[in-house]
Amino acid sequence: MKGARAATATRLLLLFVFTVGVAAALSAQLFNTQWSSSLADALPNEVSDLQRSYLENQQPNAQQLLLGFESQQYEDTEILNVVQQQLSILLRAESVIQLAEMTNPEAVLSFYQQQAGRLATQRDRQMLASGDYEALITNAQKTLQSPAPVLTSLQQDPLLLTQRFIQQLPDLMPGYESHGGLYTRTSQSTHQVLVPLRIAGDALSVNQSGRSVQVINDFTAKVSAQLPNIKVYRSGLLFHSDAAAKQAKQEMTWFGGLSLLLVLALLLWVFRSAQQLLYTLFLLGVSAATGLLITLLFSTQPHVLMLVFATSFIGLCIDYVIHGFIARSHGEKAWSALKPALWLSGLTTVVGYVLLLLLPLPLLQQLGIFMATALLTAITLVVVTLPWLPEPKEPAPRWQQFCLGMTKLYRQMRHKTTTHWLSVMALATLGLLVWSFTANDNVRLLASSPESLLQQENHLRETTDFYFQPDVLLVAGETRQDALERTASLRSIEGSVSLYHYVVPVSEQQQLLQDQQNLFNSQVGEDYLQWLGIGQPIRASESPEHPLQNQFLYPMEAGWMSVVRLKQPFSADDIKEKPGRLEHFNPIEHASDALTEYRHSMQLWLIALLLVSLPILALFLRSQQGHKQRVQAAWQVVCVMTLSVSTALLLAQLIQPLNLFHCIGAMFVLVLSIDYGVFCAGRLERQHALQAIYLSAFTTMVAFGALSFSATPAIAAFGVIVLIGVFMSALFSPLIIESPDS
Repeated sequence: MKGARAATATRLLLLFVFTVGVAAALSAQLFNTQWSSSLADALPNEVSDLQRSYLENQQPNAQQLLLGFESQQYEDTEILNVVQQQLSILLRAESVIQLAEMTNPEAVLSFYQQQAGRLATQRDRQMLASGDYEALITNAQKTLQSPAPVLTSLQQDPLLLTQRFIQQLPDLMPGYESHGGLYTRTSQSTHQVLVPLRIAGDALSVNQSGRSVQVINDFTAKVSAQLPNIKVYRSGLLFHSDAAAKQAKQEMTWFGGLSLLLVLALLLWVFRSAQQLLYTLFLLGVSAATGLLITLLFSTQPHVLMLVFATSFIGLCIDYVIHGFIARSHGEKAWSALKPALWLSGLTTVVGYVLLLLLPLPLLQQLGIFMATALLTAITLVVVTLPWLPEPKEPAPRWQQFCLGMTKLYRQMRHKTTTHWLSVMALATLGLLVWSFTANDNVRLLASSPESLLQQENHLRETTDFYFQPDVLLVAGETRQDALERTASLRSIEGSVSLYHYVVPVSEQQQLLQDQQNLFNSQVGEDYLQWLGIGQPIRASESPEHPLQNQFLYPMEAGWMSVVRLKQPFSADDIKEKPGRLEHFNPIEHASDALTEYRHSMQLWLIALLLVSLPILALFLRSQQGHKQRVQAAWQVVCVMTLSVSTALLLAQLIQPLNLFHCIGAMFVLVLSIDYGVFCAGRLERQHALQAIYLSAFTTMVAFGALSFSATPAIAAFGVIVLIGVFMSALFSPLIIESPDS
């Protein structure tokens, strides 16, 4: 008796030391871990230096917003005064919200006044180079004799070349008048005031974005209170992300809360004890912590999306615990019969996740390490520690009677030809899926926004005309000036805007100054200077930075990158630069292509796991039985796996085209199907196996399948696959032949 107590105390002490050790090591590792949340880091490595530099310089945590106020009832000055008054209160109350001037006319004009004489239009430079001096002087004299104001210093720019350069600059806010960062315009008796804002804090933080949106909503409400019936429009990623977060929170509150209550109630009804719940939570915590610790040790910069994909571990771990408790409740013989099946199903799943390490995608490699380690830990803890607990009560009598009735029903349905028609169903469903396969990995389809918000954003896009296409042209250069000079060949692309449209490179400025010097040294130039009553021009010094430079010119690890933004769809015929120095890049298309690659990798993984499962199951199922029977059982398990996943994908694509999240759901279904198949084909009593399988399947369908009702397409895709796939697996797994010595 004392020896048994001492052994139990030793085991508990070892478990305590292991748990504390994992917790301490994980805490230390988390302190030194830099998590990655950037989409660029989650994408495949097939991204050029130019594209990666562009994505990194977009500062995804600093979001820009645009608010629009429109009315035919109020004058623009009246709207502007109210908006300025309330905006000053907003900016004082919320420090992370700042005014984001699209173009600062004062700063831009000051720059050109300082650089007067160094900048000129392409036409004026051509006239200077060709010696057409009289036309240039005539143009300048006409401007001086007209009522138009002179914007630049005549002493620096007697020909007013820079003034004409200013007049042909692209306008980022066409048709609008600037008022200290706010913009007004009157069009067809409609008065409009635009308020561009910037979130200086982390706009990807749910708490920060929610607070910022609330403050902005209060601001617009106060403006609307002072100006009744004024129309308010919003545009910006922050509003979409906040709406998605609120929608997800609401869905999680209803779907998650109700499903959790239902699952807990079901477990309590079946097991009639809270011991199983506490043990399950302990097992989940220790196993997940161990998996995360090993993942952090092998990954220099883990990605947060890995944790999102790893939530399926919860369903697998609960599956093992349920089987363990039911087997223990039926005595030592049932527990002994379970352990081989538990190891076989678990290790087969672990092997499947190890296969993810062969894929050249860091995110899936991290997922493979986490899942393999966490599952191996969970299986080990179940086998080792579950016998330490008091023997649990048997499941509720009604539950046992139901599973016994299902066992008898499936025995009556089972026939010698079961393997044949099960094979036909699996192969036919798989063939139909391959024949009708439709996929769409466009990232725009993975999220949804309220219709009212989409209408507001579309209205601002149509009325303001300063939005750019997501397409950009990226031009590389060894120096800042080199990148700017290489952009010159792209200036003729219709609808393009680059820094070259606002300032010419130093080499062209020097040539311009030399051509002007030649003009002023000529007789006609001397006569013109005498007519003005000034001497030779005073040359301006070179300016280091244009006010708009940070929107078009970015530093790289080795050199500089000039960005050409496009307002019209891009045509490859417009590219004249050599490959490698110029790249066309669309971040949305790139992200969609990356999701396609992930989906292809997941599809290969699903096929590989099916192929690997057959020989593993054939070798280890019913080791005391003949080879033919083992192969037959293994083939039936694979057929059920194939039928479950194929049916789920086939039906899911009727709702929406398949994408990565369908494949992630299919991965979850496949590994659960392995468990169900192995437990049915093992030496367990069939009614005992069905007690655990049905309970596991029902809880999984309720907890994860409820997500199929989500309004977010990506979440719904995962939920639909799990709901259909787990149902099919639980429906057909009992058809697998029973072991004679069950």
